[in-house]
Amino acid sequence: MNLRHAALFILLLQLAPLAYAAIDCSGYHDMFTVRVLDGNRRPVENASVTVKYDRGQSFGDKYFTTPPKLTDASGQILYDIYNGGTNTRPIDCNIEINATAGGTKKSITIVAGQHGPTVDVILGDVFGLKFFVRDQFRAALPNATVNVGNYSGTTDRYGMFYKQLKKGVYPYFASYVDASQAGSLNITNDTEFEVLFPHYRITLDISDDTGKPLPATLTIFNKTFEMQDGHFENEKTFGDAVPYNVNYRGIITEGTIYPATEPIVNIRYDINAPQFGNITPQEMNGKIQLNIEVWDPNQYPSGLDMTSIKMFYKVEPSDATAPWNSAIVYTTGRNKFTADFQDLPADSIIKFRAEVKDKAGNRAEKEGKFSTFAVTPPENNTGNQTNPPPSGGQEQGIPLIYILGGAILLLLALYLVFRMKSKPA
Repeated sequence: MNLRHAALFILLLQLAPLAYAAIDCSGYHDMFTVRVLDGNRRPVENASVTVKYDRGQSFGDKYFTTPPKLTDASGQILYDIYNGGTNTRPIDCNIEINATAGGTKKSITIVAGQHGPTVDVILGDVFGLKFFVRDQFRAALPNATVNVGNYSGTTDRYGMFYKQLKKGVYPYFASYVDASQAGSLNITNDTEFEVLFPHYRITLDISDDTGKPLPATLTIFNKTFEMQDGHFENEKTFGDAVPYNVNYRGIITEGTIYPATEPIVNIRYDINAPQFGNITPQEMNGKIQLNIEVWDPNQYPSGLDMTSIKMFYKVEPSDATAPWNSAIVYTTGRNKFTADFQDLPADSIIKFRAEVKDKAGNRAEKEGKFSTFAVTPPENNTGNQTNPPPSGGQEQGIPLIYILGGAILLLLALYLVFRMKSKPA
């Protein structure tokens, strides 16, 4: 036997105990790495792996299953297992490896001591999904929420959510700030999918009915802002509809901004009361009426509340305890109304109070007085007609023209007498 054959013989003698141990698997110690790969032989991160093997004990369960472990970024998990051996039964040399990821499961079996340092579990029907969320300019939107099937996560700084999934059709839902989109996608191999969320500039202005900015509190995007100058704007607003709430001195206005179609909102608070113009009496069929002018001024009025116009009156003299009577008020033209009174006494002073509101609830009031001295009663056809009092231009007594004529004649007579006396005898 030469030296070469002798060395080979010695090596075989050294390996014989190991081969024998691997065959009967009694009291073995095995260490290996499980690597999970997808259908394109890429590592699968966070795959769940368990290992089942014969623990070799004479009591208790024959097999032991390790708790689930998750693969690292390289798709790997290191296992170090030990079989205690037993003389009561044969040892099962098989080691079962189970890997689950992306909605699919794969099991393989290896023999203790009869494998390499790395054991690959290939999930052949699992492929990579790159789900991108971007704006209309295709700029990445990090931290967008993505749900695909039963899996969820957020996009990275590149606007990407990555997941390895089993072939199939999956429902998805993506959201970013106030924008969201739902649908379905089909995975047949490595897949890239994109959702675009456009953004818009929105503005909101608060002012009174004259156009003057008002300080108000705005609630939008689940945040509250104090609008000292009555102005709010946001350069990048996502979503089809953005609700808002404006509070000005307890007056609440709620609404929705539609960034794509109605990005500018102007809210006007009518805080100024209507105004009364002239209130003038007139006689109609022997009765006094009041003609009333009233309007809601300024640039952005809410308009008159036509049902709120009222006229009250009472006969003077009166005190604070005297009740007010109600007149009948009706519309006679644009911003013009007429008040009718029932059975006003003649030759009296009537005190009145007019009231009106605009549609925002601002109230105006005006008081005044008028007389019934110049009222000509209507004809009495019952035979009890009385002579009406003379009007202002037809008072009883000597007419003014007669008085003037008499004065002129008197002056003329005096002049003639003076001339006659001044002639020489």
